Amino acid sequence: MSIQKPAFLPSQPGVYQFKKAGRLLYIGKAADLKKRLSFYFRKNAGEKIRRLREEATSLVWTETLSEIEAFIKEAELIKKYHPRYNVLMRDDKNYFFVGITREKFPRIFVTHQPQKEDGGRFIGPFTSGGALTATLRLLRRTFPYCTCKTFHKRPCLNSQIGRCPGFCCLRTDTDSSTTAQEYQKTIKCLRAVLEGKNKILIKNLKKLLQRAVAEERFEEAVKFRDQLIGIENIFEHKWLLDVTMPLHGQTVRWPHIEHNLRLILKSHTHIARVEGYDISHISGTESTGSMVVFYEGKPLKSAYRKFRIKTVHQISDVDMLKEVITRRLNHPEWPYPELMLIDGGRPQLNAVISVVANRRSPVTNNQLIVVALAKREEELYVPHRKNPIPIATLPSDVGSFLQHVRDESHRFAKKYHHKLR
Repeated sequence: MSIQKPAFLPSQPGVYQFKKAGRLLYIGKAADLKKRLSFYFRKNAGEKIRRLREEATSLVWTETLSEIEAFIKEAELIKKYHPRYNVLMRDDKNYFFVGITREKFPRIFVTHQPQKEDGGRFIGPFTSGGALTATLRLLRRTFPYCTCKTFHKRPCLNSQIGRCPGFCCLRTDTDSSTTAQEYQKTIKCLRAVLEGKNKILIKNLKKLLQRAVAEERFEEAVKFRDQLIGIENIFEHKWLLDVTMPLHGQTVRWPHIEHNLRLILKSHTHIARVEGYDISHISGTESTGSMVVFYEGKPLKSAYRKFRIKTVHQISDVDMLKEVITRRLNHPEWPYPELMLIDGGRPQLNAVISVVANRRSPVTNNQLIVVALAKREEELYVPHRKNPIPIATLPSDVGSFLQHVRDESHRFAKKYHHKLR
């Protein structure tokens, strides 16, 4: 007698387990447990799934805060229990592993076949290469690591945009034991996240943060604070959706996202072009601004623009943003957007609205909407609305798209800032 479909299934990310008399048969992950598990009870689900369904006597699941947490938890459980159907349904060579070399400055790489004899450390198995790449990309923002296979004379591109420490792959004498120890700590943190030990890591970072503040080591305290925020963002993160990419059997399409955006913004205007803006500087030096463009949900990189701040000499993100928007609107040859997304909160939103309001048509005729997305609280500020909208309350595809635009504008501004420095 085959197992029956549960009467209730949550529409949340999570990890599920098929069991037989308490013994694990199969472990899987899902962005939406209800949609994913419903697949196993279809009539035409396939021979292996039918056999799994007939053999299993129970189905249990654990909800997680995000797809990334589910993805890492799945790998942790597969490594621990080696369920039989995970092997039957997937050849070992199709699993993915994160490799960490045993060097003074370890290098990170992804592989199908871990070679234990080379002395490296391997974390896995992971079931999805795309999800693993996305997770590593997010981790690299908080814990920069090296991927260069050979030494070179100049800093690599990743080091210029803050994704690599910059000293690990240079053929110089700057690699002191102190820097090596700091880098090893970074790798240890990255390993902890990938091995599902993020709660222990967060606890330790909080202790280090409190101790650094008590001892007035404020630069270290800022580093620990940023790492804590980075980890929280990673585990709350939704996958960045490509509008043409199949996602767990569904295809995310721009018309659906655009429709929900118009409802949220109470707009009757069709939204096709979305522009994202951010400012980057250190204590007001080498200040830069970025403009990224998305057309019908896809990045239009040929339309990206960067601005070197010229008129603002004090530390004021709001004034710098005003300069960038003014200069952007002085280019009528660039198509105007239907939506501008600003990296920031209420002050940044009001500043840009004031610049747009003082412009003549076609901007006003184009019914240009300006919104702002604040990083720390992940809240969306909308004109004529007193309180911001938490991103978590929006449809997941809309929230992910807005975060994608915001993150891309931040990346582009920071890249130009690093180049100037």
